[in-house]
Amino acid sequence: MRKVLFILNNLEGGGAERVFVNIANGFVENNIAVEVLLGKKQGIYLGILHPSIPITEVGSIHFAGYLKAFFPIFKKNNYSHIFTASHYVSAAAILVKKWSGINSKIYQTHHFSHPEKREQKYWKGDLLLKMLYYFTAPSADKIIAVSKGSLEWLRKFSHRKLPQGMVIYNPVFDDNIFSLAKEEVDFPVSVKDKIILLNVGRLIEQKDQLTLIKAFEIYKQENSNAVLFILGMGPLENELNDYINTHHLQNDVVLAGFEANPFKWMSKSDLFILSSKYEGFGNVIAEAMALGKTVVSTDCPSGPGEILRNGKLGYLCPVNDPTAMATAISRAMKSPLDKSIVQQAAQQYKVSNILKEYIDIL
Repeated sequence: MRKVLFILNNLEGGGAERVFVNIANGFVENNIAVEVLLGKKQGIYLGILHPSIPITEVGSIHFAGYLKAFFPIFKKNNYSHIFTASHYVSAAAILVKKWSGINSKIYQTHHFSHPEKREQKYWKGDLLLKMLYYFTAPSADKIIAVSKGSLEWLRKFSHRKLPQGMVIYNPVFDDNIFSLAKEEVDFPVSVKDKIILLNVGRLIEQKDQLTLIKAFEIYKQENSNAVLFILGMGPLENELNDYINTHHLQNDVVLAGFEANPFKWMSKSDLFILSSKYEGFGNVIAEAMALGKTVVSTDCPSGPGEILRNGKLGYLCPVNDPTAMATAISRAMKSPLDKSIVQQAAQQYKVSNILKEYIDIL
């Protein structure tokens, strides 16, 4: 009998969390028993998790807390498969399996990659992470990476061959996206006769919206009728607002905050832009493509280039280069891609298609 446990820190609005919810819901619809174990029972995706799925809370998101909690939970329940996300969760689950002698298969999912060169301030965390992967990742029954680049990064970073590694792209959207896209948007500024550019992502260093705003400044010098909306919240909000105000962009660049339905904004935009320094996959790119939008993205490690097929399905530009990004925006606006082509390409990231791959490995 198949009985699956999904373990995450929480169900906040991240890519890994959305992926697990999509898969868990799909398993339930295919009569596969599912449970969810969270470090903290919180997050916006709690509301879309299938109501029949039991949720247990560890009460901690720390490594030691996971080690302590996993022993009795794994022993008591005869799980056939345990899916993990995040390094502490994965490492703890692998160690508990080895020490407890349970027969559950541990499927470690890998959702990120870092740039080849990282700032010095990250060296301690990266060293700890490298050791964690080196000693635990080889013992996972499967390692499921969300992109080829992400798996290659993990192998290089951990100094392990990881022959059990495989790639399954993210299950990003279902047919609900099209009805959600039809909802009206109450724009905070006038968009009449405006070119609407859109970015969706947390306001954090990884997403690098500052480079996007600088690129928009350059683009706007020759396209005064453009407006940029950035959907998301995060610790860099004040820094970005300071730049916007200092450069008198208040009427042109709008930090619109968190939006539960970004698809209605995507459907009304003329161009979708991702400015990240690194991405394991890039769900928002696939979502924009599903709605027929032309995409401009940084060619960051490791997912965006794969999704956009090295520039055949969108416009790529270097990381942290406002001038190159402005040029890519200009090119994309002058020569948008055929809507039907990008929509067809996005079909491979539909939940129902990816779900089959997950069911096949159980």
